[in-house]
Amino acid sequence: MEDNKLIDIEKKVLENYKIYSPSKIPLEKKNSKKYFLRREKLFLDCLKLPKKIFLGANLLDLGCGTGEADLLYAKWGAKLNLVEINPKSVKQLRKYFSYFGLTKSIAKIENKSLFNYNSKKKFDIVVSEGVLHHTQNVEKGFKKLSTNLKSGGFCVLQVAFDSSQLQRNLQRFILDYLIGNQYSNKLIEEISKILFSETINRANKIGGRSKKQIIYDAYNNPKHKGINLPNLLNIFKKNNINYYSSYPSIEPENLINGLHTLLPSEHVLQNPNITAFQSLFFLLASYNDEKLIKNYSKDLVSLEKKWKKLMKETTLSDYEYGSKINPTKISNYFNVFAHKSLKLLSKRNSINEKKLIIFSNELKMLMDILKTKDIKKIKNKINNFKILFRGYNGVPSNYIVGYKK
Repeated sequence: MEDNKLIDIEKKVLENYKIYSPSKIPLEKKNSKKYFLRREKLFLDCLKLPKKIFLGANLLDLGCGTGEADLLYAKWGAKLNLVEINPKSVKQLRKYFSYFGLTKSIAKIENKSLFNYNSKKKFDIVVSEGVLHHTQNVEKGFKKLSTNLKSGGFCVLQVAFDSSQLQRNLQRFILDYLIGNQYSNKLIEEISKILFSETINRANKIGGRSKKQIIYDAYNNPKHKGINLPNLLNIFKKNNINYYSSYPSIEPENLINGLHTLLPSEHVLQNPNITAFQSLFFLLASYNDEKLIKNYSKDLVSLEKKWKKLMKETTLSDYEYGSKINPTKISNYFNVFAHKSLKLLSKRNSINEKKLIIFSNELKMLMDILKTKDIKKIKNKINNFKILFRGYNGVPSNYIVGYKK
């Protein structure tokens, strides 16, 4: 019964993606530099995976789409085995690799479901981006990744966590509630453009995909499952995969153990529920970090001045015997620094506290106005929100990397 449901969902998702591919972006040589640079930053700076590990590596991509990401793995020297269920995407993938002169980097392309993929070969790197949360069985899909991964090899996963996905799925619920029995792709497209134009326009501007692609990926798509992060970490453990890195980071701050005891990554695997702190950030994400930092940038400058003053007047940064510093002087300067620090910490910690209160109130107002089924009234209400459906609208995608023990 479960397998029938899995196959049914996969067929429906494929039918949707045959209309508009979710991954294809205009990637001619003239505008590919920006895309490749962004991907390099993701792997090197965010996921801490150096380009060297791709050199000569056998890489398997389960659900490679139109292959944009794989072009970079090829440039870094990987030998590619690519699996993609959508024949239209495979056709575009071949065009891209031919266009960039990287066809020789492909060892094999298989046009099939990742669930039907089997190989005696084990791979150095297994990748799956934006796939598992569109399937009926995440654990079964992840098992395919881990089974095909060598010991010591890395798996790179991009999924939507349930906290990150809540706002997007709330939009899907609203569309479903308003459309009712009149369900059609056309109605979903029309109403989503009216109510969620900010989300669609933002994704179009930043990602380069067309608005139709975005709508068919986010709203017309029959399956868009938010994956519970603690559950995913437990799936890692079941499959002998150690957590390595993530972006945005799933590790809460203040984990600073030395090497003689549990490291942050080990804490996360042993206590998966500790990720609730970060999940709250994923849920409420709306604006770029720069906007948040601006709220207390002046305080940071002032705090650094107080710190430098403390170090200079007490010589505690480079204390020499015989300096004869007055204990009261140390206490007074430290108290000034501590007072400033507490004000800053209070302000910083209050950001999400306040956002959560606003979010809760806006959600209540939305559910109330939704009952009217008056699209104009709902649109006006959404336009006045400060947090809900603003900016990021929840974290758009979560990357998590593991390695096989």
